[in-house]
Amino acid sequence: MTKRRAVAAAALTLGGSIFWAQSSSGRRPDEPVKLAASCGPNRSELSDELKEMNVYVSRMQSRIVMMRNNAGVVENSQLRNALQVNADMWQDEVDHLKLQMNRLQAAADRCESQERIKQGETQR
Repeated sequence: MTKRRAVAAAALTLGGSIFWAQSSSGRRPDEPVKLAASCGPNRSELSDELKEMNVYVSRMQSRIVMMRNNAGVVENSQLRNALQVNADMWQDEVDHLKLQMNRLQAAADRCESQERIKQGETQR
């Protein structure tokens, strides 16, 4: 009976995590974050989005640490392994978000560089 409970708890944890991910992110998992194509009024939005994503990633990272710590005290090896796999899945998502943040930051840096170049040309 305890083995059944452990498997049920693992299934509920994994299922709940997947449901939470899809409902809380505000976008579908396969929908990419759109990069700003031009450096117009989008620049401040881009900066705001980067700040929000940074906070979100930090919160997710601390939750992953909590998940791993909680999994470490579980005696049932199957449940512990399922919880570790769940934490690994979330770490993959955080790593993906960090890559997107790097792309957004590169776009913001390009915009800033283009603006500085234009300012330098107008001063001549």
